[in-house]
Amino acid sequence: MLFPIIRRNLICLARIPGGVRLFSTNTTRQFSLTPVRSFLPRRKPIRWLRKETKSLKTPKVSDSTPQPQKPSGDINSSRPPWLSGLAVFIAFSTGLSVAIAYYFSRIARPTEVSYRVFEELLARGEVRSIKVSQSRELALVLLHSPQVIDGRGLFVICVPLKSETALDFEKRVREFEAKIGILKADQIPLTISHEMNADDMIMTAILTSAIVATVAVIWIRKNVPPNVPPNKVISVAIQKLAYKGCKSQPLEPSKTAPKVQTPRPSPPPKDEPNVGSSYTGGFGSGMPFLDGLPGMGEPQPITTNVTFNDVAGMHVAKQEVMEFVAYLKNPAKYRELGANLPKGALLLGPPGTGKTLLVKALAHEAEVPFFSAAGSEFIEVIGGLGASRIRKLFAAARQKSPSIIFIDEIDSVGRRRSASGPGGGGGGGQEMEQTLNQLLVEMDGMDTTEGTIVFAATNRSDLLDKALLRAGRFDRHIFIDLPNKAERKELLDMYLAKYKLSKSIDVPTLRDRLALWTSGMSGADIARLCNEAALITARQENTEDGVQIADFDSAAKRSGAPSQPERRVAAVMEAGRALVASLLPSTGLIPFRVSIVPRVSSGDADPSGAGSLGFTQFLPEERYLLNSDDIADRLTVLVAGRAAEEFVFKASSTASERLLKKATELAYKEVREWGMSMVVGNLSFGDPSQNPYSVEPYSKRTAALIDSEVQRLINEAFQRAVKLIRENEPKLRRIVDALLEKEVLAADELKAIMEDSTLVATASV
Repeated sequence: MLFPIIRRNLICLARIPGGVRLFSTNTTRQFSLTPVRSFLPRRKPIRWLRKETKSLKTPKVSDSTPQPQKPSGDINSSRPPWLSGLAVFIAFSTGLSVAIAYYFSRIARPTEVSYRVFEELLARGEVRSIKVSQSRELALVLLHSPQVIDGRGLFVICVPLKSETALDFEKRVREFEAKIGILKADQIPLTISHEMNADDMIMTAILTSAIVATVAVIWIRKNVPPNVPPNKVISVAIQKLAYKGCKSQPLEPSKTAPKVQTPRPSPPPKDEPNVGSSYTGGFGSGMPFLDGLPGMGEPQPITTNVTFNDVAGMHVAKQEVMEFVAYLKNPAKYRELGANLPKGALLLGPPGTGKTLLVKALAHEAEVPFFSAAGSEFIEVIGGLGASRIRKLFAAARQKSPSIIFIDEIDSVGRRRSASGPGGGGGGGQEMEQTLNQLLVEMDGMDTTEGTIVFAATNRSDLLDKALLRAGRFDRHIFIDLPNKAERKELLDMYLAKYKLSKSIDVPTLRDRLALWTSGMSGADIARLCNEAALITARQENTEDGVQIADFDSAAKRSGAPSQPERRVAAVMEAGRALVASLLPSTGLIPFRVSIVPRVSSGDADPSGAGSLGFTQFLPEERYLLNSDDIADRLTVLVAGRAAEEFVFKASSTASERLLKKATELAYKEVREWGMSMVVGNLSFGDPSQNPYSVEPYSKRTAALIDSEVQRLINEAFQRAVKLIRENEPKLRRIVDALLEKEVLAADELKAIMEDSTLVATASV
């Protein structure tokens, strides 16, 4: 009965022409109620209602009659005339939402019975399952067959919990089942849920209505001119919302109202470089009610003044990037040969190595439009905006082809999708997956003739989705490592030229000294070190002489660079690993690169890990089966770093922690999972560490046998590694000297050092 009455009253209010005006007999104050007929179908007014409205009209006042002036301090003087009608509409919407929510919450409640009736049904075996709702404070009981209760046949009943909790109710039911002789295996299934009760539904409806009303009021106050007649406010708002951004649909809110034009932000001058994001202005035609939020407009190309001369070091990476410059400048040459350049390139490397700087130099050298965006810009609180921005970015780049798209920190939007469900069970994850799917579609749908190349940078490649890394998308991976000694010298030459140095400083000597100190530092760290030295000089009273060597020494101590003894330990360990791996070809691990530059992580190319102060990269052979001899050789390579350290220094350190952990895991797999131990036998047990709550499927005696076998395998591998290192000690020392000098050795250099017996190792080790 409530809904027809509200609807009839609303239609009556809407049919009153010009609104309803009410007068008080004691005062001259006038109240107006603006109708909401602009969004309802027009009908002829009812005759009796028309007569009443005529009687309520105000008498005409002649022009000569002085009008009462409103006081300047009246609170209603600045209020638009249509706010009262909008308030009625908002109040009606809120009330209707609350009524609907409360109505459906009441009709969904089954018939309540007492706990005694529930126990009788449970004792007769009529109960099929129980679902306890903690928020609604009741237990829903599903029966096997309909039971006549209060003259009605019911399949579902509910038992009120009263003051007890869901756990107390479950305990009470289980005690009653044990009392009547129901076994534990035959107990009634009982689940506990936290559903939304009626009060929560009402509060949710109120908050939702309030948010919608707030957004509507803000948008109307911003977009609807104040001189629009009150009876056309809603219609003008709907018209502007429908035709926002359509230039072919001019909007005329009123014949008498002048057109109000909103000034648009002017683009930056051409001679002024814009190095920010490609997104400027407002949302555009996609979401007009959110117009005005920063960073959500149409993508615009930006300009950079960085050249390849400003990028020091990174010789291999610059050589790969120059291929894209040649393609973008002369694509016809490649098309005639039938060659296709990769559609995308992914820049990988630790933070501060110059990935973004390299792409800026590429955009300047290629002389093509450059679109830049951060990965976090595609993550929004409103669903669908991330995918929309991806489409806008690629559409703008295709219109100005050939062009470059650069997405910085792509791991924010390109994270691996969850396999447990859509979005990993959350709305935010589902929105991120939609944005990633749109990025995959845009990259896969690009034609090579368009000349649009996508670059992206990240230092967390292990988090990226595999579909993003496959051929046809980011099929070129450019690794930008921490600079080696030669590259650090180039960086220092560029940085030191910007500072005022003391005349007593020999710049080449200082450069070599700092290059030795800054091992394991990125380009950003080296720049910070030089700037820190200048700041130390500025704190002193006498700054006329410039930056002194002592200031660089103080800055280097604060930087935390590895000391010379630590570099020597790292060189010995990596040399031992590379030497033993070269002497045991049956391992299938071919040394590809040896480095003592500290690493953040070893990467996917090295299956056996890496120390924190060095790195030995292997090229593993494609093998699907391993026998006991292959596993023994791999264990020997893993413990070779610790063996070389003890052989040279007669002591051990914590540098080989990761390698020893991997060796232990491999030995446990051989004994416990693969059944390759003669003592334990042909048995296979799972890894108990995967589930901390599980019980080991073997006895303590078997566990002791497994531990003893693992210890025996590790000890045998260690003794074998020490023997190989002792027999090839000259080769080990030559590799160590070369690493201390160059810091990085390639496969051919390592092979030449091992085969050249004319080289004499120094006494540095």
